[in-house]
Amino acid sequence: MARPQIDYRALFAVTPSPYLVLDPDLVIVEVNEAYLRATGRAREELIGRHLFDVHPDNPADPDADGVQNLQASLQRVVLSKRPDTMAVQKYDIPVSGRPEVFQEKWWSPINTPVLGADGEVRWIIHRVEVMTEFVLTRPSISCRTT
Repeated sequence: MARPQIDYRALFAVTPSPYLVLDPDLVIVEVNEAYLRATGRAREELIGRHLFDVHPDNPADPDADGVQNLQASLQRVVLSKRPDTMAVQKYDIPVSGRPEVFQEKWWSPINTPVLGADGEVRWIIHRVEVMTEFVLTRPSISCRTT
């Protein structure tokens, strides 16, 4: 009995976890529906654009370090050719159609290289889990010194 052909494009499109695919220059080449829902963006706003042009740091947050942390992770992936799991990261995102307005978001990202036949990084899969509700509803834990 012949095994059915798997339509990987269809599988990627409906995967419940948010995925974004980058080329080694950090240009967005693909996104799935879950990523679009998580970011409130349209495909046309993302595909073909540099990652940090569409996801800059929030200029109203002086402590914003999302771009710096994500860029460092992506560089580790390209250099090591191995996945890189980031700590939970605050990375606010611009509201679609209102680039000056940012929405607070917390993410748990994993960046995974896809190697070509030559062994070089051809794409980077950026998978995130949205952690915003979890982070914002957790009681603060304060450290007390005695």
